[in-house]
This record gives sequence, structure tokens and C-alpha cells, in this order.
Amino acid sequence: MKYLDDDIVDLRRDDGSTWQYYWGDRVEIVPGNGPDQRVRVIGHDGAVIDEGRIRASAKLRDTPILKLSMIDVQQGDGLILETPGGKVIFIDGGDNQLFARHAAARFRGTSDASPLVVDLMLVTHGDADHFDGLNDLRRSETDSRARKRIFVAPRRYYHNGIVKRPGSKPDGTRRRDVEKLGSTTEVGGETFITGLVDDPGALPAEERNAPFESWCETLDAWEPRVLAVTGAPIERRRIDYTVSDAFDFLAVEDVHVELLGPIVEDTPAGPGLRFLRDPPDDAALMLGTEEVTGGSLSASHTINGHSIAMRLRYGNVRFLFTGDMNQEAGQRLRQALPAAALRCEILKAPHHGSADFDMEMLMEAGPVVSLISSGDESAAKEYIHPRATLMAALGKASRTTPAVIFITELAAFFKVIGYTEDKAGRRFFAFERTNFGICHVRTDGERVLAFTHSGKKGMNEAYRFTVSGSGAVQFAAKASKVSAPRKN
Repeated sequence: MKYLDDDIVDLRRDDGSTWQYYWGDRVEIVPGNGPDQRVRVIGHDGAVIDEGRIRASAKLRDTPILKLSMIDVQQGDGLILETPGGKVIFIDGGDNQLFARHAAARFRGTSDASPLVVDLMLVTHGDADHFDGLNDLRRSETDSRARKRIFVAPRRYYHNGIVKRPGSKPDGTRRRDVEKLGSTTEVGGETFITGLVDDPGALPAEERNAPFESWCETLDAWEPRVLAVTGAPIERRRIDYTVSDAFDFLAVEDVHVELLGPIVEDTPAGPGLRFLRDPPDDAALMLGTEEVTGGSLSASHTINGHSIAMRLRYGNVRFLFTGDMNQEAGQRLRQALPAAALRCEILKAPHHGSADFDMEMLMEAGPVVSLISSGDESAAKEYIHPRATLMAALGKASRTTPAVIFITELAAFFKVIGYTEDKAGRRFFAFERTNFGICHVRTDGERVLAFTHSGKKGMNEAYRFTVSGSGAVQFAAKASKVSAPRKN
């Protein structure tokens, strides 16, 4: 088995059409004596997914690489990580069908008897736009269109231990913010969430909001399949910065993960997560020079701020994942850790590019590539992401020139359809989304390729650089592309 070693390679199929493949895609050489190389493209499960000719000049390699994709899920997060050894990790999953649709296209041919084994589903925190779309993986199983179906068997489910409650109590009264995230304990005038759980399904149904209720049903529905395929139940586990063994299953591939957050604190009732507060409306807050004081306790800021934060290292290349961390959480994180703990080459920017960020944390991270997951969806989910201040901050915090900032909604493409009518006969001006804004990063531990697709066939925005053992970055003049062979 071989792997493509050029950044972008055009493959010409026998029907004359072309398709692009990328550095690290797996191929099998078809023996022959023609002027070009004939290859079969191999999917994750070893099945052939495409076949055709590539130029004889296209370079091949013997070893696989690490692949990260940020999926366009509109408002939300959804990432897929594939390790060199073939392990699959889902980090969040949006709140709609888009994550499941991409996964079905990417991991083809799954079934109930032969599902995609997902080594970990990591939900950074319990907001629906980060995990409700994982329920659509299960819903897809009954889709009448085979290409839209995907069957999965998750070995592990990690989360931050906070389960959101319904907005109203069983007696019909509204819950206050401090009552929305489980039992709390007061210590020194501060409020801590101490009702942290490993398995949300262990709570009474009335203690889970609708997305969590659906998620528990999904996990229970997957359980028999996971047992049949892996021989063990789903590992359901709360993790925080004190946990050291959660990612041991990656160590054999020399992929290492350091958990940085959430930061738990000791209380008389056990480990707790500090309730965070509404930040003041002050542009200076993002500088990290002011403490968040005086604001009311905020469930939304608390669950966002205590997102799972982690740094993954493969060779010389470091990825920093931040979920929906906000300024107060970022400030606490950098105060608790040495600056070197946040240094990275690839940054998953916090909270879709929200204005509630910590500038000093970004400076300590010093990314080369920043990835922002944001997208237009509806007026109800419009938060002006990414904010102009965050974009400027990422530019300032980037440690190299050039540096790269990819945004899923800017990588998407819409085609103008023009005036048309809906089923009720009402005229409207229509657009069609022809390209979803997926952002990719691939690395062998030294070389890095960061790229997106475009609405024009054969056009990509792609950048290549190397990272030395000391963290020095050297950009290539351009990504390498091998065009398709001529038609026969």
C-alpha cells in the first residue's frame, strides 16, 4: 500500500472525468506498462472508492499521516481526526445533519454488522451545537438513500461532566441559572458545580434537557452494536485536567494528548467546577488585564468556559483544541499553566470566533494556522461570529508571517439560482450551496498541509510548511499540485 506524497493530485477516471486527492490519501498501484500510474484509491475500511490514472511524476510515500478536518456544521463545532494508524476521533458534531452527511460520504459502506468503529466521541461541552448532531448519525441509519447512511460503534465517550437541565423544574417553575447545571456547593463565597457525572444516563430523565435526553437514547441504542463489535461497552467518562490516562490508546502511534481543562477545584463535596460570571461589556476585557468581577452567575458562560481543552502533539506539530472557552476561562487556564503548555502550530479558535476571548492566551498559543468554525444558519442563531476583534487578535497572535486563518463559512460557496417559486407559489431569490466550507490540516509530524476547497472545480486554497524540533516554521513558496494525465 502507498500514500500520495504530493499536496494535491488530480486523478483521471476512465470516463474522462477528474477528481482531486490529497497528501496522505491511500492508494494501491495497479500493475501496468502505460506512461502514467494507474491507482485505486482506498477508503478507511480498505475498500476501493475510486480508480484512475495519475501522472508518473506524482510522488508516493510508504507511511501514513495524521489528518484533521473541521466540518462546516453552520453554527457549531464538528471535527474528525484520523490518526496514522487508522483510529478515528469525533470532536463534537454540530446540531444538525451536516456532520452525519459528511461522515457518511467519508466512511462509505458501513452497516449494522460492519459499522465504523469510532475510537472516541469527545464532546467538549454540553451545548447542543456541539453534540446534538451526533444523534443524526443514528437517525441516518434509516435514510432511504444508502449514500446518506452511516453506522457507527463508539468505543469511548468523553465529556466535561456537566449536564444541562430543562429550563423548567418538574413543578413548572423556571430554573435559575445556578440550578441549570446540577448540584452546587458554596466555598468562600464562590459557587462550584459538584454534581458532575460520568454517565448522563445515570441521571433521572427530568434532570436532562431535550438534547441530552436524545443523546442518552442514542448511546443506549448503540450499546449492543458496540458490545458485538468490540466486546466491551461504551466507556462513558468525565475528564478534566487532572486525568492522565484518557488518551493512552493513542500512545502506540506516538500521538500524545495533554488535558489542559476544565480546571477542577477541591470542595467539601468533591471536585467542582467554578461557576463563571457574565463578563462586563468592555473591550479591554479581552486583553486579560482585568478580572471578571461583579457580573451575575451565568450558566451559559460556565458551560462554555469549562469546555474540554487539550493539546495534541504528533512529532513536532501541536494542535490546541479549545471548545467554546471564553475570556475568564482562558485567563484562568494560562494562570494555571506554564506558557509553553499552550504553544501550538494549529489552533482551534475558541467559541466560533466570539468577542469573549483572552488575548494573552492567544499570544501564548502563537498559532501558525487558526481554524474558526462558524456559519450562517438562521436569525435565531446569529451571534456575529467571527467577531472583527477576534480576527485582528488572531492575526496579531500568529507567530509567523505568513500565517493562516481559515473560517468554515468563508470557505463555503453559494451559486446564484435566481428567482424561483416555492410549493406555495411564492417567488423568492434563491441560492444553492455547492461547496461546504471544510478546512483540513494534515501532517507527518514535521511537514504540514493546510487547505480548503472552493466552488470552482480544481481550485484550492492550500499552504505547506515544516516545523522543526525547536518549533521553527518554514513555509514553502506554494503547495505542490500534479495535474491529471491527458485523456487517452
